[in-house]
Amino acid sequence: MGLKKLFIDIPALIESGVSTDKIECEYLYHRKNAGTLSVLEIAEFASYCRQCKEAFCVSACPKEALERLETGAIKRYNMRCVGCKSCILACPFGTIFPEVINYVTTSCDYCLNQLKDNPDYEPACVKTAPKDTFKMIEIEKEDPKSHIYFSGKHLAIKSPSWLDKEERR
Repeated sequence: MGLKKLFIDIPALIESGVSTDKIECEYLYHRKNAGTLSVLEIAEFASYCRQCKEAFCVSACPKEALERLETGAIKRYNMRCVGCKSCILACPFGTIFPEVINYVTTSCDYCLNQLKDNPDYEPACVKTAPKDTFKMIEIEKEDPKSHIYFSGKHLAIKSPSWLDKEERR
């Protein structure tokens, strides 16, 4: 039995037309904090960012708020960002812009403690999101043909991505 991940289907969420503020979160430390915003920000950034081989945004950032991970993905650290917009100017595709990527200080703990105690546990985000847009599933590998990518150990995102080499051809 593998590790369950929170799975977010971005195209299905957009198609549902449901506002994300309707999705509830039970983040342990801040019950009124919408922890789903932090995972949606990660998913948005993964969707919009083209993950350039020469990541000019990373080298332009004076505060190391952007980092290229070993996987090749670009990770953004909100708390390091000072809003200088150097990354926006450096991005050759114009895909980094504050209006799309929320400045979020909330967090999601993926309900790992609850899952440890009850493997069939269903978090509030899964219960309140439109059907099949948020799920807790066992998933071992990314599936680029189905546009499913991982962001860390606990999040799987379905979204057409610039990492999909087949679509670049």
